[in-house]
Formats: sequence, structure tokens, C-alpha cells
Amino acid sequence: MANLTAPSVATSAVAVPVPMIHGKPAVELQDTIFTIGEETGAAEALMAKGKQALDVLDANLHDIIKGLSYSEFMLVRDFHKAGNIDKGRSDDAAQKIWERQINRCVSTFEFVKPKSESKDAVRKAEAKAQEIAKLAEFADDDLIERKQELLRKGDNKSLNEAKKLNAEVARRNASAIDAEKAELKALTDKINTRVKELAKSGTPDAVELLTQVAMILG
Repeated sequence: MANLTAPSVATSAVAVPVPMIHGKPAVELQDTIFTIGEETGAAEALMAKGKQALDVLDANLHDIIKGLSYSEFMLVRDFHKAGNIDKGRSDDAAQKIWERQINRCVSTFEFVKPKSESKDAVRKAEAKAQEIAKLAEFADDDLIERKQELLRKGDNKSLNEAKKLNAEVARRNASAIDAEKAELKALTDKINTRVKELAKSGTPDAVELLTQVAMILG
């Protein structure tokens, strides 16, 4: 009787490619990336909530200060600062908070700060207004070119005139400069907060991310 043998079944292992990130299995970074995404969303939500709150507070303050005399405006400032000093902030910090909010009212609502009512302040304000009117017909580039010419002369009269031209260019662009500074500060604060979080965690992934940031910044 012939021997019957079952046919052999050939088997072979098929290698499944493993997703990689920076030469490491992606799964090793999965939790860290997940947390970054989650916390970034939460941070942006807090920023948006804070921005909305500031917008409301700015509008409320503007409703109070618009049309005030100088003395009334300064009284509002004193009450405003007292609210921050009561929370433990220094007089200087409270003053800066007031100034930032007033600057936002200027840029958002075109608020015009009341002028000091002293005769000397009125005289200075009138002189400044006359200087602005005199230069109104010139574009920024014209003023800058004229300033460079005066600086090249180098005498005291020319230097003083160049200083006035420089101040006028800065005044015209103050709102744009303030907006850029605010945007840069918000971005810097966000980066600093994230760096502190990574440093505090102390995980290998956090250290690697901090190293990459350091290399980018040089």
C-alpha cells in the first residue's frame, strides 16, 4: 500500500512597516503629540476667552472716559489703578495696565486723550499741533529723507529738526507699531509658557523638543 503524505503548506512571515518619526517608532511620540495638541487647543481657547473679556472691559472703560475733561480722566485713572493695587500689584504695574488699556481704546475706538489744562500744557499742545499740520503734506519717505540730510549736516539746529521729523514719523506709525508689539508679546508669552511646561515635564520627548528649539534659535 502506497504511503500518502499530506502536502506541505509553505508559510512566510510578512513584515508590516512600522510608522516612524525622527527615526523612532511613531508610537513612542504618540502620547506627547496628543498632549501637545490637546493642551494647545485648551490654551488657545483660554486666549480667546481672555481676548473677549478684554474687548468687553475696553468698551466699558471707553464708555466712561469718552468726552471727559483732563481732571475727570485722571480721577478715572486713579480709581482704575487702585483696583489693581488692591490686588497686590505695584503702582508701576498698575500704571502700565492702565496705559495699555487706554492705548487699546485709542486704536479700537479712536479715543482722544484729554489734554492737561495747565497753560504750559496748552501751549505745548498747540505748538505740537502746528508742527503736525506743517508736516502733513509730506509723506513718511519724504520726512525720512529730509531727516537723513539734516543728520549729515550734524549741527545742533539740524539735529534738533531731525529729531522733530523722527518724532512725527513715529507718531504716524504708533498704532501699527503697538499692534506689532502686542502680537509679538502674545507669541512670545505662548512660546515661553510651552517651554516651561516642557522643562517641567522632564520627559525624554520634552528634552528632545527643547533641544530642537534651542538648535532652531541658535
